Amino acid sequence: TKILDVPDFLNKYGDKIVKEYLLENIEINALLGDPLKLQKSDSESREDVVEDAAHRVSGRVAVLSTKMQSDFYTEIAERYTDYIEYLRQTGEYDLEVEAMNLETETIDTRIVKMGKGGDSAFGEDSILETVKANVLKKPFTKTELANLLKESLGDKLATTIKDEILENYIAFVEDRLQVDITETKSKYETLNKELLQDKKLLKIKEAQGDAVYRKAIAEKENELQEAETLSINNLQKSHSNRKQYMQRLFNFFTIGKKLMYPVESYNAGQELVMAVFLGFVLDTKKKNPYAPSALKLRFALANSNKYLAIPASYSDDITSIMGASMDVAKVSDTEMLNEWEEFTKKNIVDRKVRHIITGNLLQAFSDFKGKLVSYTTMDGQTKKGILMPEHWQTSENNKQERVVVPIIKALPLIKSLQNNSAINSTNGMSIFKQYSSFKIYLPASRQKAGHIYLDPQILENVLGKNFEKVSDKMVANVAEENMEEFVKVLQQNHSMSVAIPTSMMSVILNQSMPMSTRKKIVLPPAENDMPLPINNLLELEAEALMLELEMAA
Repeated sequence: TKILDVPDFLNKYGDKIVKEYLLENIEINALLGDPLKLQKSDSESREDVVEDAAHRVSGRVAVLSTKMQSDFYTEIAERYTDYIEYLRQTGEYDLEVEAMNLETETIDTRIVKMGKGGDSAFGEDSILETVKANVLKKPFTKTELANLLKESLGDKLATTIKDEILENYIAFVEDRLQVDITETKSKYETLNKELLQDKKLLKIKEAQGDAVYRKAIAEKENELQEAETLSINNLQKSHSNRKQYMQRLFNFFTIGKKLMYPVESYNAGQELVMAVFLGFVLDTKKKNPYAPSALKLRFALANSNKYLAIPASYSDDITSIMGASMDVAKVSDTEMLNEWEEFTKKNIVDRKVRHIITGNLLQAFSDFKGKLVSYTTMDGQTKKGILMPEHWQTSENNKQERVVVPIIKALPLIKSLQNNSAINSTNGMSIFKQYSSFKIYLPASRQKAGHIYLDPQILENVLGKNFEKVSDKMVANVAEENMEEFVKVLQQNHSMSVAIPTSMMSVILNQSMPMSTRKKIVLPPAENDMPLPINNLLELEAEALMLELEMAA
């Protein structure tokens, strides 16, 4: 029943949550047999998400006691729900399509990733639409923010609340450390007592005598002593690191503090949005209320995100807020509220310009980080697309802006290359024009490009029917008359794409080659037209003869 009550966390977000849980609960990880190999991993790999982690760990949970199983699923469900809520608030949740009444009005469209063509929807282009859309969430007004801060403070000062939290936290973690050390010592004390009953050591005593047995006991005791010392040192180090991080948070974030919140804009850039800290969410009923995953930080944002509650375990997000806010000058409550009012004026509107990827969403999803939505248009249609973040901007004035197109559609550009000019593919291949031929460069790594330079159909179209290794590249020449066939093989066998300047799209659209990937369906011949085998004919004749004899009788 407990398992059925838990949300389905067997996905990429569940993988992250389960791994974090095992890193924080070392004893549970040990009981499960370290299923994600966290004890053997270095510090960097411990930060990476392990694929299929949720499935692998939940498959072993049955070895725990029923109470521990219940605690595991309760904790994972809470953490997973909190994380999904956070992703929904930031617009990064992409496992479900969200319905949004945007009532969009298209201002402009352009191709950002050209499809491979053909007769299916998966061959279509990915289109970037610039639209005017409804603003579904608006930031808090000055009055609403003032009321929220008043509610968070109660009848205390922000500095008083901060000092109380710090004092309670330090007392808690010091007690927790002593409890953990006592439990560790008790564990190794029990292991030492059990040495006298160890079957392997008793066999040594029987086979080799009392002296060898005592020596083996002493060696085991030394090993356990070293392991105990190492475990206690690791506990102290872990507690110290977490204590420093949490103290830094409690000292930096005070209720009513003006902050800057970084949001992604075009091309991995950042834009800063004003934010105000609303306080910590602390549940003292939990076993460890100060665990980074259990503690949340609340922020009011001066954009359409409006509000965020971020678990303290999301250190990257919180550190980025701290970094962006380091130089923010301290202001009075009145000045802060006035600045908030000025900043939010431009965001308190009914409609705003947004950007949505439509068309072939599957091929665009790997390149554009947004939210999958089912949205309404001004003319009453319902469409699906990838809604880009609010502050995402196109770089229409950027001359280096490029569009990804299938290599077969870029054939006119390849053929028209001037001497010593080149075009590059998205997987590291370069095509250089050299007088009456083309020079092809590929990464020498077999893992990256071996499937191309070892392809028999590719080799049929290069001079000498072979690639030569030059430094870290594989190099070959293709004659002009073979280039079209060479490009066709690259497209058909390897789905190659190239990035071209947006300004060259007109050439591609006017001259690109049509291509159909649909295979003709050949129907089997009709049963009446199919010749019967000799044996079948003889059987039918015999059966007919028997029927005639029966009728005659």
